[in-house]
Amino acid sequence: MASSVTGDAPLLRIAKVGGRYLVFDIEDVMYLRRNYNICSVFVGTIPQNPQQNVFMGLPLELMPEEAQVLVDKGVAYVADDGTFHPTRLAAFDESSRKAYIQSLKNQGKVMQMAAMESSMRNKPKVNEGKSKKKNKGSEDVKSSGENTEKSEDISLFDSTSTCRKQVINPPQEVEGYVLTPTTSSFLIPSSSEKEQTANVDVPVSYPLFAHLHDKGYYMMPGLRFGCDYNVYPGDPLRFHSHFAAVHFGWEEEITMMDLVGGGRLATSVKKGYLFGGAVAAGDSVSQGDEDEKPKVRGGPVAPPVRAFCLEWAGLPAEIAMYGMQQ
Repeated sequence: MASSVTGDAPLLRIAKVGGRYLVFDIEDVMYLRRNYNICSVFVGTIPQNPQQNVFMGLPLELMPEEAQVLVDKGVAYVADDGTFHPTRLAAFDESSRKAYIQSLKNQGKVMQMAAMESSMRNKPKVNEGKSKKKNKGSEDVKSSGENTEKSEDISLFDSTSTCRKQVINPPQEVEGYVLTPTTSSFLIPSSSEKEQTANVDVPVSYPLFAHLHDKGYYMMPGLRFGCDYNVYPGDPLRFHSHFAAVHFGWEEEITMMDLVGGGRLATSVKKGYLFGGAVAAGDSVSQGDEDEKPKVRGGPVAPPVRAFCLEWAGLPAEIAMYGMQQ
């Protein structure tokens, strides 16, 4: 099971846009997946195939629980882009704006030069293909036993045998493509400047999420399996999820319909039905003696949480209910 690794890297920036928590930097996405068990879901379109929604690209949308657990662990901070962008743009002086516009022009020139060089590299390949066909035709003429003088004329005066590759130097100065910036990294303040952080609107299921995250599990949204989270023992690209996790409040009533329905559904998709919640402050977790009380401790981030796993064994409903009541 993977475990979180702390490092001395600077805080990652999570952009809050319209109540959604987004990560735009691919390096940050890779870092979070490798070291902090954060996978989430890509929600951006791919420039090469913008009209499909099967394979998505940046940005990565985090669940509010993921954003909060990263903030609590001192890995990232949340910035409200709705207020940050207008404020930052208004603070730019004339020299900064000119420098930014010039940087876009320089990038456009570099892209245009690269495109021209690529097209020039592809042109000789076409000419070489034509010359090979012509040379092959001349060889067929030689082998057909025709007049020697004719074959000599072909070999002497055939332009394809003595053609030289035309070297075309790219122009020294180009106008440059007009670029639309895909990121606003130029607006982000340097590490010496402190950006104002925003609050994360976490759901009530956050204690269970933080508890499982402290245990080293990976979690993905569990809507398609009727739960809060799909819980994986490792990276979802390598492992099948082990649990369908659902949060309940400490004083919330758990009906038999919830247990039977959740247990049967989770078991049918080869998962365990995991349910739990945060221990209420000052509440005992056992009715036995003090020595028999299980020790419930919180993790680095999560408060004390009790969690249980249920699997449907195919027993009659009456026996299952009796066992649960005991």
